[in-house]
Amino acid sequence: MVRIPAERLVRLLGDWQDGSRASAQALQAALAEVIEGAHLPAGQQMPGQRDLAEALGIARGTVARTYAALVETGHLSARHGSGTVVRHPRQVTGQGEGRLTSFDDGGARPVLDLSSGALPGSQLLADVLPEVGRLLGEHHLDEAGYHPAGLRELRTAVAMMTTEQGLPTGPEEVMITAGSQQAVWLLATALTGPGSLVVTEDPTYRGALEAFAGTGARLQGVPLSPAGVDTDLLGWAARRADLVYLQPSLHNPTGVHSSSAHRQQVAEALAGPALVVDDQSSADLSWTRSDRLPGLERVMDPNRLLVVGTLSKVFWGGIRVGWIRGPRALISRLTDLRRSLDLAGSVLDQLAAVLLLPQIAAQRAARGSFLADRFSEVSRVLTETLPSWRWWLPAGGSGLWVNTGTDAVALAQAALGAGVRLTAGPAFSPHDGHRQFLRLPVWHPVEELTEALETVAGLG
Repeated sequence: MVRIPAERLVRLLGDWQDGSRASAQALQAALAEVIEGAHLPAGQQMPGQRDLAEALGIARGTVARTYAALVETGHLSARHGSGTVVRHPRQVTGQGEGRLTSFDDGGARPVLDLSSGALPGSQLLADVLPEVGRLLGEHHLDEAGYHPAGLRELRTAVAMMTTEQGLPTGPEEVMITAGSQQAVWLLATALTGPGSLVVTEDPTYRGALEAFAGTGARLQGVPLSPAGVDTDLLGWAARRADLVYLQPSLHNPTGVHSSSAHRQQVAEALAGPALVVDDQSSADLSWTRSDRLPGLERVMDPNRLLVVGTLSKVFWGGIRVGWIRGPRALISRLTDLRRSLDLAGSVLDQLAAVLLLPQIAAQRAARGSFLADRFSEVSRVLTETLPSWRWWLPAGGSGLWVNTGTDAVALAQAALGAGVRLTAGPAFSPHDGHRQFLRLPVWHPVEELTEALETVAGLG
């Protein structure tokens, strides 16, 4: 029986303490909402009372009373020898109260949100919208508007860009997706399932972990250091893997860029039959280089390599355009899967992408300069406010991987109660590791960041 990690349950609960009820009542209502929303699969074992109490920073007795109350309402069942198990009630008991702050735009009280590295938008996007309207009227409104693999002109543009980066590509080897998250979800759904073994870096992108876990795949993490993934352990793990998911160009959440020599070692370690996903979603976010940071495109067998890219980080998260580059047969299979999901992507977003791609070099430079400046400010504020914290020096990206030297899960829970939302390390680990780490965004205005970090410092 699978036990739900306490750290994962804490993330699902969000800001559950509303202050209007005793802790046990508030926790009962929040857990009931999580279960009724099917965020916890029926039959899975709840965390131990002591583990959940420590993660939430509350008394064990509070958790015990909460579990007992949820058994009475039918949300949980107590099984001899199996502990407390999720049991979805036959009938939803009431209206949700908005505690699942990870899934909403806001919560019951103001929160300084340092949980996401998503960046603000570029004015370039607004500037191309009049031309999008012209192209739409002249070339697209007389047809149905469904292009499951993506607009031909955008697939061609992405193929040309990919070819220039060292991986010869034709339009039939490109599929346009609604951002890189959908790309990873499609790959996970098409290529993995219950019992599949997926090897990733540890830590890694939390959206990928959720996508692979959603298919029932088994996840194995390979340690990552500032020099990159451990290639000896990667080679050993990859020999048994069905799929390998890596971010050698620019890693999320750590900001590590693998050197040319290290990427070659990675390719050699991946000499076996497993397909390899090279997620280059952050490759345009270097702080020091004007060109796109390279991944595995020049060193891997293209017949086993699947490259994921996006415009959402370099231009704006609101433009939902990503892509997958892979063998033609697999692109065709993914296109069929995409038809069953949402038929096709937005033509408006894709037309905007066609117009934005020729400007990507200038936008890449602007993003890099912006992030480098903000990193300097964040470093100063962290040094002044929380001098015991340590962080890896990133090659780019929108966040810092920070070692707090303490239990970051408990710290994040306490911070949430004080109005600051943080993301602790276990969210980025296939094994719920890195408990002392936080991922902090670097782009927030310095006044907002200072207020949030001073609040966190005051919790100690």
